[in-house]
Amino acid sequence: MQSCGGQIVYPPGYLRQVYKHVRAAGGLCLADEVQVGFGRVGSHMWAFQTQGDDIVPDIVTLGKPMGNGHPISAVITTREVADSFGATGMEYFNTFGGNPVSAAIADAVLDVIENEKLRENATMIGSYLKQEFNSMKQKHGIIGDVRGQGMFLGVDLVKNRKTREPATAEAAYINKRLKEQYVLLSCDGPSRNVLKFKPPLVFSLNDAKELLEKLDNIMTEMEVAEVSKLIVK
Repeated sequence: MQSCGGQIVYPPGYLRQVYKHVRAAGGLCLADEVQVGFGRVGSHMWAFQTQGDDIVPDIVTLGKPMGNGHPISAVITTREVADSFGATGMEYFNTFGGNPVSAAIADAVLDVIENEKLRENATMIGSYLKQEFNSMKQKHGIIGDVRGQGMFLGVDLVKNRKTREPATAEAAYINKRLKEQYVLLSCDGPSRNVLKFKPPLVFSLNDAKELLEKLDNIMTEMEVAEVSKLIVK
């Protein structure tokens, strides 16, 4: 799944074909799980697994939720790749690499994800949010597409559904108005017109309802008033 690309969900079989051609050309396949990993997609621990059990990257990068706010990241790879790097004579050195405190925190995060069934929560709340976003799409013409899985969702905003012209300024305005109401999110995609919903995995049903109510009110506000007067360019 692509995050900064605009919450893009790959079609079934996509990574299988990509990995096949990359490896045929002598390349390595990397999976960046920094934003989408650690159960965020709900159905699987890692987003690349949603493409099939046979999808196995050569290198996986991890971070951010790995420490639940504590700074820690990791690179996971095969013995073959690790040995080939070592054979070059180059040495990777990190002063704080393997820090026992950071490792203990990351280990505790894994326990919490499992014990508190946060993957299941991501599936349940994420499905509810996606369903409600699609309902809002019927009400608000600015919503061009709703996509994602689990607690990794994107709402694509457009000026016109036929032309698909990105509603970049409108997305920035909605982001600003939500922030004024203590809801933090960001805009992604090449045109920064995709509202990015990536809440903590402990996000509750009440949290989701509050978010939806505020988002709906802001979009209604934009439709009632002249949008050009609301948006500061």
